[in-house]
Amino acid sequence: MPPTLKELIKCPQCGGHEIVYSCEPKCCFNHVCADCRSTFEINTARTKTFDHQTAIDAEEPLSGDPTTGCPNCDSLKLAVLSSSETETLLLCGKCHAVSKLVIEEFVSGFSG
Repeated sequence: MPPTLKELIKCPQCGGHEIVYSCEPKCCFNHVCADCRSTFEINTARTKTFDHQTAIDAEEPLSGDPTTGCPNCDSLKLAVLSSSETETLLLCGKCHAVSKLVIEEFVSGFSG
């Protein structure tokens, strides 16, 4: 079973897993690392593919948990379809679009 987004996301700077969603979907997907205070956005990119075959449980994350939206329909009901060192693919529970996870707008916090 693939990991959840919460289990998968780690800070690009310190590798910490205490990541808090600090905004709202109408604005952006800015997140903050509780360990080093680095900020970054968890976004998605279209792959132009759909998967109507895979049975996956995609639920909206709890408030504050790592969150991003489907680039096709803006739904927050995304589940990890697959993940490797080079790529993480997400599956939308609403429109079944497959998207690629991307980390953008990284701003380094303090280290130590």
